[in-house]
Amino acid sequence: MALAEEPSSDPTASTRWSYRDPSDPPLADDPSRPFCASHAATIARLTRRTFGPHPIGYPTDLPLSLRDWHFGKLDDVLARRTWCRACALVSNAVDTVAYSAEAEVIACWVWDGVLTSEHGIPKDNAGDTATLRLRIAPEMVGWESSFEPIDLVPLDISMSATEKSIFAGRPVIADHFDIELVESWIKNCTKWHGSECVGVTKWQTSEWGVPFIRLISLAENKLIESASPPPYAALSYVWGSAPVFQILQDNIDSLLKPGGLLSQSFPKSIRDAISLARALHFNYLWIDSICIIQDSSSDKYQQISIMDGIYSRASLSIVAAAGADANTGIPGLESGSRSLLQHTVQISDDLTLVALHPDSHRSVAETSWNTRGWTYQERLLSRRCLFSFPDGTVGFQCTKAVWGEDYRAETPYLVRCAPMMDVSLNRSWMNPGGIRERGSSNVRTRRTPYLQEYSRLVEEYTGRKMTFVGDRLLGINGVLDVLRKEFNLRFIQGLPLAIIHMALLWQPRNRLKRVPKNEKTGLPRFPSWSWGGWIGSVGYENWNEYNGLPELEERARRVIPFSKLGIMGSTHLESVLTSLAEGELSAGWSKVSTASDGICYVFSNRVETYHSIPFISTIIPGPSEVVPISQSTGLRLRTRVARFRLTNSIRGIDMNRESAAIERRGRFGLAAPSPATSDEPWLGTILLPIPAQYHSRLAQDYEFIILSESYGFSRQELGLSFASKLQPYDVFDVMMIRRVTGDELENYRAYFLHETASSTTDINPNSWHMENTVVERVGVGRMLKSAWEGSDAWDDFVLV
Repeated sequence: MALAEEPSSDPTASTRWSYRDPSDPPLADDPSRPFCASHAATIARLTRRTFGPHPIGYPTDLPLSLRDWHFGKLDDVLARRTWCRACALVSNAVDTVAYSAEAEVIACWVWDGVLTSEHGIPKDNAGDTATLRLRIAPEMVGWESSFEPIDLVPLDISMSATEKSIFAGRPVIADHFDIELVESWIKNCTKWHGSECVGVTKWQTSEWGVPFIRLISLAENKLIESASPPPYAALSYVWGSAPVFQILQDNIDSLLKPGGLLSQSFPKSIRDAISLARALHFNYLWIDSICIIQDSSSDKYQQISIMDGIYSRASLSIVAAAGADANTGIPGLESGSRSLLQHTVQISDDLTLVALHPDSHRSVAETSWNTRGWTYQERLLSRRCLFSFPDGTVGFQCTKAVWGEDYRAETPYLVRCAPMMDVSLNRSWMNPGGIRERGSSNVRTRRTPYLQEYSRLVEEYTGRKMTFVGDRLLGINGVLDVLRKEFNLRFIQGLPLAIIHMALLWQPRNRLKRVPKNEKTGLPRFPSWSWGGWIGSVGYENWNEYNGLPELEERARRVIPFSKLGIMGSTHLESVLTSLAEGELSAGWSKVSTASDGICYVFSNRVETYHSIPFISTIIPGPSEVVPISQSTGLRLRTRVARFRLTNSIRGIDMNRESAAIERRGRFGLAAPSPATSDEPWLGTILLPIPAQYHSRLAQDYEFIILSESYGFSRQELGLSFASKLQPYDVFDVMMIRRVTGDELENYRAYFLHETASSTTDINPNSWHMENTVVERVGVGRMLKSAWEGSDAWDDFVLV
């Protein structure tokens, strides 16, 4: 059998290797010994030196002498825990024993801490070094339902970090976290990372067109209003169902006086945040419920418009993610407020292994805080965060590092460590695993085209919960403002105008419902063509997938405008994609080729800002236009319209657990209209966000309009064998529409009359919206162009 320290004879040099050959006879266990036979041949033979650091050629495979091991079913491990030290460690550390009879316990070696060469000056790649950690994980189909992976590293009990202790485990205090350790994280980040993680110059709120922000003065127990904010911490937390103190128009004056906050009753999360900020020597703290006048629409609108400044300029964001409401507090802040265990196993005098608690990325994914809409942008906008988790642990994350209580990774020479990486383990039914950088937790504006980044942000954000649906667009306002400033983009109802034809093609990821109506207007709060007008998760297709067609270098060419499109109250917009026509680029633009996203465009000397198309809005918002969400409700379209039937004929790939839940019930085929009754020929497909009402009405005809020309069908829409036989641009992007009639139509016309009458354009407010058909989006799909042959009806629509 291949032992831990023996070079393997594995001819494939793969990253997976069992500690014994399956043909070997079963190993005999001896309960009188400290380790079972499986662990005696593997873990018990490890030394401190096994974990490194090792010189590496970056990137590279693991040392060939270290292979993955199998330890039997979880049931077997649990049965041996009373006498085998290693089995006891695994048994105590697993978070669930579900599927213990099915889940096999495997151990995989994972690259961990990577340091630059001496003095932080990188030499050749071979000069870098790295440590290893041993990841214990379940192996079974559907392994996600079993226990969370457990990482083992050597435990170092020294009181201070040394070269030997870096990337080793660290003892923790059982009943509270070490405030001095937390303070050292902040100081070290400031010292080692500087302006990459914290602002080094004072900032002015006037940059956002806002006169001031409010801060809590911790010394005077009052609110201050500052146009040039001093260093401060910001709180991110979950309100939940707990009553939360709020500043209102009738109490704001008293709170601006010294001691004004002393008599107020705050929920525990806010009280603990104030105590923690003081312990970390902050003089000022920002908290939304106390720093924004909650019953003033104008103050709320103004302060929300500077949200990206508030969190990005904060010296620290305190993330109270321990519970589901504001009364949870920050466990571990006070002595006796947590009970934290560290699970260890002594291998030898030289080596004790410790099971690490989940890192910040894994821990935050399981919190209620991570499901809320407002906290999404708070996380993305913050440059460094201190997380408080349900188990009482804390973790620190900035743009350059991830640090935790039980793991030593504080060094100015850090390149990466496992908590900063996505690690895919080797699975017997999958390709060998690998490691890749997670990337920044912030909005990615460097070397990432905004088409891909916007698509990612929308899908991640819309899957979160929002208590007040009226905040649907405001909750991502700060994030969109980052894109607006970096790329000179304009937004309308959350969609970027530069790529509006692509942005209109969002699809549901589960069942959606329309946002409630505004009581004043009697109309939905947001239009149907924007994802903001629906409640539920939406997303965009993978712009880098071609389903059998040749790869398209310029991703934005996947969608070519067809309909004439304009904003309500304005003249028609000419297609911004005309700038993609072959020929000379406009002055200042140049192309850059990327490995993952094809050809992008850069303007002037901003060589790391990748535009999806060579277009910048000719109307650059000034300081007063800080909210990138136009209130315009209507889009004007002139396009072709025809009728088709829904069918149950689906030609896409088989549904699997990776498919969006809506795919199983919401996808329909499209066929010729009445009097045709057959599902053939198949003309296309559509994904509807509210499918139940249509399954019983397949015989009816429905209206569709053409939005754009499409490069081809996705694999969810049409299988590879059929899709690859089509020619590029044989397809239309289409929208199924519903005509607005009756009282609803009159409400819209009254609203349009009011909106256009107050606009500054020269459009006659009594003409176009009274004459054109008002329609809502039902769903978006794709159809063969040939389906529209013989149907050449054009019409003017107002899409609401």
